[in-house]
Amino acid sequence: MAFPQDEAFRYANQRTVFRTIRHAGSTTRRQLTQQTDLSFQTVSNIVSELFDMNLVVSDGLVNQSAGKRAESIKINPRGLYAVGILLDRTGFELNLIDLEGNSLAHTAESSSSIHPDTVLRHIATLTQEFLKQADVPLSRFAGLGIASPGPIDFRYGAISHPPNFPGWAFVPVQQRLNELMNCPVTLIKDSHAAALAEVWALNAEAPSSLFYLYFSAGIGGALVIDNRIWTGFLGNAGEIGHVKVAQEPACDCGRQGCLESVWSLGRAASNANLSVEQFAQLLQTKTSPHWDQWKPGLRFLAQATVDIVNVMEPEVVIIGGPQGEAISGHVIPTLNSALQQGGFVRHLRPISVQNAVVRPAASIGAGLLQINASLTTSTRSSGQVGLDI
Repeated sequence: MAFPQDEAFRYANQRTVFRTIRHAGSTTRRQLTQQTDLSFQTVSNIVSELFDMNLVVSDGLVNQSAGKRAESIKINPRGLYAVGILLDRTGFELNLIDLEGNSLAHTAESSSSIHPDTVLRHIATLTQEFLKQADVPLSRFAGLGIASPGPIDFRYGAISHPPNFPGWAFVPVQQRLNELMNCPVTLIKDSHAAALAEVWALNAEAPSSLFYLYFSAGIGGALVIDNRIWTGFLGNAGEIGHVKVAQEPACDCGRQGCLESVWSLGRAASNANLSVEQFAQLLQTKTSPHWDQWKPGLRFLAQATVDIVNVMEPEVVIIGGPQGEAISGHVIPTLNSALQQGGFVRHLRPISVQNAVVRPAASIGAGLLQINASLTTSTRSSGQVGLDI
């Protein structure tokens, strides 16, 4: 049981007003009239509907012109909740978020089991514990959002043969978690979910376009255009980790010389007999015994990034993912230098490379996608996915 679909937005102007309130942080009906070009009566009616849906609350009285005071309105963080899940090659992460995208409870576990049913049952149990401990009413629970390495097939809500993800050949995770939890479930690629969380957090300050570099055991990416992810036909666009940068070695995807096979934290950590987290932490100091072996591979990342940027020309490149912060001190200077030397538009403008602001991003982004899906009917269309709220 979860937030009833018949309480979702019924028409576009409701989404418009809600989104405008969220972007503003706090605003009045009169200001909403100016910001949306809707009539004052229409805005007042929609605000009343949003109050009835428990999606907005009063933020007190504020002074207006001529000494008049008006009620200010803001998003009700308790209006809706979701649990975002990140499935990874080494474990999983859960985040309980509210309507503002705040993390209310978080847990991460390594998983020794490679059997999907065991992992998914455990995730369902933890989700139920989260909801009970946080006293989340089921009528305010939007459902589950799952972020996973690709390839995925969002038509069936399935993970399909992710490289170096044994036991997950073709797993309909959306259906199985729906059966276990009896609530709506959405599936999205991990790098896409992280990019959505970043756009949400940047709010009105989000750049017009960006390329999100996602670092975990492998390397993923997401192209954002006008606040929407270009997902590709089945939801797998942005796989920079499987751009060919050399003639060898063999990659887990079946090709030769992919970026991930030549240079990735997962490959390097395995060679050093360390976990990805341990290896990434060691790299934060250049005195690590593995630094000299790892550093030369940065040129392959730079090569692939410059090619992606030259094809797509995003406004900025953002470094994120579970290990993004740990290695960004090395990655950002290298990419900035490469883009200033090889970027096609380098004589017109610099393309900056910067750190993500949201962590842990993928599980939060997956939860936000499910909240969005519960309130709207247009989560994904024409190879794109975005947050319309």
